[in-house]
Amino acid sequence: MKSIGFRNLKDVAQIESTLRNKKIDLPNYANLNSDLMRSKTNVLNTTIDGVLDRIIQLRIKISRQNTLIQNIISRNQKEINNFLRYAGYHYTVSIEESEGKNYRLLLHYEDHREAINAVQTHLSYGERNALALLLFMYSIKRETPDLIILDDPISSFDGNKKFAIVNMLFKDPGHLKGKTVLLLTHEFGTVVDMVHTMKRNFGAVSTAAFLSTRNGVLQEQQIHAEDIKAYPAIAEKNIAESNNPLNKLIYLRRLMEFENNKNDAWQLLSNVFHVGDGTREVPMKCIGNGIEIPMTMDEIQKGTEDIKRYIPDFDYQMAYQRMEDRNLLISLYDSTEANYEKLQIYRLIFIERPMNVVVQKFVNETYHVENDYIFQLDPRIYDTVPQYIVDVCDQAINELRAVQPA
Repeated sequence: MKSIGFRNLKDVAQIESTLRNKKIDLPNYANLNSDLMRSKTNVLNTTIDGVLDRIIQLRIKISRQNTLIQNIISRNQKEINNFLRYAGYHYTVSIEESEGKNYRLLLHYEDHREAINAVQTHLSYGERNALALLLFMYSIKRETPDLIILDDPISSFDGNKKFAIVNMLFKDPGHLKGKTVLLLTHEFGTVVDMVHTMKRNFGAVSTAAFLSTRNGVLQEQQIHAEDIKAYPAIAEKNIAESNNPLNKLIYLRRLMEFENNKNDAWQLLSNVFHVGDGTREVPMKCIGNGIEIPMTMDEIQKGTEDIKRYIPDFDYQMAYQRMEDRNLLISLYDSTEANYEKLQIYRLIFIERPMNVVVQKFVNETYHVENDYIFQLDPRIYDTVPQYIVDVCDQAINELRAVQPA
């Protein structure tokens, strides 16, 4: 009797015979045929007979249960396929009944009904990760743990897939919504989405913190929406608030590079940051192909005036002498708290010295504007929008066109 469940009663037409087969015919068990055992089995048999007397009502209830389960299967299948579609994966799933009346999840390549059996052969590492996360979400729905820890599950995905996964976990269908989830990630774009850009969607249920270690001490800093700024706002704030003239120049040069504003002021600052060989007392101007010529007095004056809009006491010769004083730079490095600023000073100190190529790459990426958060290709020239996004838009437009009056 303990084996009776959804699978046994799934076929409404067989309910009556299934229940009759569960009755115990005690005379067939000679060694158990006693008055005591009969008193026990009669209770069970009588109960089954009572159920059989209400077989019509039972069939109605089983039919309702089957409808409910089919709706759940259909909903879950649709949720999974919606995620795969909007995340740009060319796969679909189907939840189908096997011969043993169990259900299994089958994976199909787009437009092909034949199931993929060797998942590791057909799916990439990222695709397997996405499916694993998806199935993990449904296991959480079933097991309802008190705490869920996701350890950097999305950093290996591209931008749209990252958002599709976060949306799937917390919004639509969002089976982790309302649960206590600790999401650890190196992917800052996810923080931007949940705390800043998509704050209206996620703000009520999510908080963010920046974790760092220094000298073995773990620190946690809350990240609020107002803490996430465009780079120009950060640079202008640090130019105004920094007490050190060198740090002011560092942020100003990067701001000009961000704005692609390589005017006389940018040329003048480039000279300040390329000291070390004693040849920049007269600032030089790059005219292309590695060719440099001396800046004219008018160019120097114009560049100085532009810089003074941000740093009123700027003087090129004074800044140049500071940069030439390596001891001053080392002292400034020691006294600077921000690691970002330390890297800038480190580069100035070692500008003419050999540097580990890995370290140099990291330093240059903080010194120049070389990362995807700031630079991007012109989307009018480079087709950065995936085709599946356009396909989804085309479908929506076509559906609108079908109902739109001419």
